[in-house]
Amino acid sequence: MLHHQSIGSGPPVLLLPGLLGTIESDWQRFIQPIADMGYTVIAADLPGHGQSEMTKSLTMRVIGEELERLLSGLHADPAVILGYSVGGYAGLSFALKHPGRVVGLWMHGTKFYWSGEEAENLAAELDTAWLAENNPDRLAELRSRHGEEKLDAILPWATKIISGMPDSGLTVMELEDLDLPMMISVGDRDELVPVSEALDLQHALLRAQLSVFADTNHPLASLRDHVFLPAFRDFLNRLD
Repeated sequence: MLHHQSIGSGPPVLLLPGLLGTIESDWQRFIQPIADMGYTVIAADLPGHGQSEMTKSLTMRVIGEELERLLSGLHADPAVILGYSVGGYAGLSFALKHPGRVVGLWMHGTKFYWSGEEAENLAAELDTAWLAENNPDRLAELRSRHGEEKLDAILPWATKIISGMPDSGLTVMELEDLDLPMMISVGDRDELVPVSEALDLQHALLRAQLSVFADTNHPLASLRDHVFLPAFRDFLNRLD
């Protein structure tokens, strides 16, 4: 089972970090405030990330299977899913496969539309040698976050996930019948997800709304608690 933290009581809210993120790096500061809203908060490290064990492979299918195993093992469904970046994408994939097990989905900074060039450029930045030469501080941070051996195992799979998005990712046609309350949020300064793309995704979904946070970049660290938490509380309240 995925490594996870669980606190609070009430309906379950599952928090999913982004690719190469962890509970600690992405969602830790939000766990207690969301639990205080009257929910059981379950924050999980993705397979091979943080304190979760590495699986034989790391694909969106495997992530979905591990999420299903986690929620079943905790008897924590139907759940609200709050996912950042690829964590939001994983939440969307899970909702498409298990629509009865998700009551609401919030995706923040989640890129849905990928060009080949975008995927190629981002995948190249996940190479250990590239990081060592061009962004050694980021490499040191990732090694501290996951451990060197585990990082070496997950980086090639992370590269495959990103590079495969243009050809094997979800399609707009798959979203047409997803009847689920959703919120798509993005920062107005997000370097990866333009507001126009977030708007296109909202229009492709039956029951999605869009929130644009001012002065906010793609890294979750730039998302301000006092702005996000009231908006998330309102989203949860409207699910009742």
